Amino acid sequence: MKNTLDEIIKKAKGSGSYFITATIREDNEKEENNLFHYTFKSDFPIDDIVPSVDHALRSMNIAPKQPVPVVKPKDIIEKKPPLKIAIITHFNRCPENFSPGRATKNLIKILQQYGHEVVFFVQEGSPLEIDCEVRPVVPKFKRLKNIINYEIKDRFIQILKRELTDDFDLIITQDLYIDDCITYREAIKQCGVNVKWLHWARSGIGRPVNFNMSNARYVYMNNHDVIRFADKIGVDYSLVRVVFNEKDPSLLWGWSPITKMISDKMRLWEKDIIQTYPLCTTRMDAKGINSVIRTFGYLKAKGNKVALIICNANGRRRLSEIESKIKLAEENGLTKDDFLFTSTLADEEFDISREVPHKVVVELMQISNLFIFPTMAEVCSNVLLEASMTKNLLVLNEDLPSLFDFADKEAVLSYPFTSLQSVHYSGRDEGPMMNLASRIEKIIKDNKADRQFRRAWKTHNMDTIYNKQLKPILYEE
Repeated sequence: MKNTLDEIIKKAKGSGSYFITATIREDNEKEENNLFHYTFKSDFPIDDIVPSVDHALRSMNIAPKQPVPVVKPKDIIEKKPPLKIAIITHFNRCPENFSPGRATKNLIKILQQYGHEVVFFVQEGSPLEIDCEVRPVVPKFKRLKNIINYEIKDRFIQILKRELTDDFDLIITQDLYIDDCITYREAIKQCGVNVKWLHWARSGIGRPVNFNMSNARYVYMNNHDVIRFADKIGVDYSLVRVVFNEKDPSLLWGWSPITKMISDKMRLWEKDIIQTYPLCTTRMDAKGINSVIRTFGYLKAKGNKVALIICNANGRRRLSEIESKIKLAEENGLTKDDFLFTSTLADEEFDISREVPHKVVVELMQISNLFIFPTMAEVCSNVLLEASMTKNLLVLNEDLPSLFDFADKEAVLSYPFTSLQSVHYSGRDEGPMMNLASRIEKIIKDNKADRQFRRAWKTHNMDTIYNKQLKPILYEE
């Protein structure tokens, strides 16, 4: 600076018109409550302050880092043997309000679902109980920011050498980039355990750290900031891999295993339009199932990925009628990946030939976005109300006026499917039903909230996260 701060302030006061701002940090700790902000102003026009602020910002030389191509290992197509994986954390507890802890528990579930053996390393004396081997051996001590406890570091090195035996294939650390984890980082860097390490950052990096290791990769959680992250930890960006947060409905909402089985069977996260239709097998025609099947055939013909799930009670009865409806679906272009009766999935593990639990129906409706209801007769339909509560687009039978006692006419579609009160043929031809499919498609595509839900589910479900992002890194040479 050409002038000292004192000289600047003296000159400002002498002029009688000034605008000065100052930010002072009380000590070297980067804490928000250590920063004190001051503004001094006297007889200074607001319009003249803007160029001063502009100049101040330019002097900071702020320039965003340009995104770089993120290194993505090749997809693993061939079958690979399961791995034994250590997950090392600084955790003592993992309450639900602790986001990194919750995410780590979900990571363990994902790895186990795909056959890997997981050993979870937590602090000494930790009461954590989780569905895998837990080793409470990580030293517990009073951690200080950016200060290495050499005694603890040496002890942790010996623990790592003892616990990380030759049968481990991979070691994943969780969120050890924070300032008070420096002792753990230095021990890991110096332990000499010659196994591949993945150092996972679940939070942003503030103060630069040095976590450079020859046998490590570094996991960040978005593509755009990879170069900034690499610079902060002192490694080349080519060593950084990206894995998004998982956000799977089965974990988020605590799905029944039956719901998850159906979802996995039909790969529902890939679908654009889903309907869940609970009914009794003995009343399929009374519920207008043929019209629903035909409409879904037209929706698929328009290029949509569809799923029509018939949650049928009394699935052991009328087996020939079930077969005839499956054949009708095939004639309308629907495959077993687009259309099914839940009773056909019954086996020793899932006894759902008689019915699926109501909890499963509700969970499937929560991820559905369409409910076509061509029923011939109703009193006060529970399923209509449940479809409404789960925010499905309703398509109601306009030939059954009582349905509209329970619907906002401006919020639903109506179609003349016929009913016991009004039997006719109109509306069953290809033209009107194709037009109905077009109206349904437009409304669903215009629903931005539903589109974002489908995108988040498609991108962040466990299958996609594992197979497209995590698995290639696990087996990367």
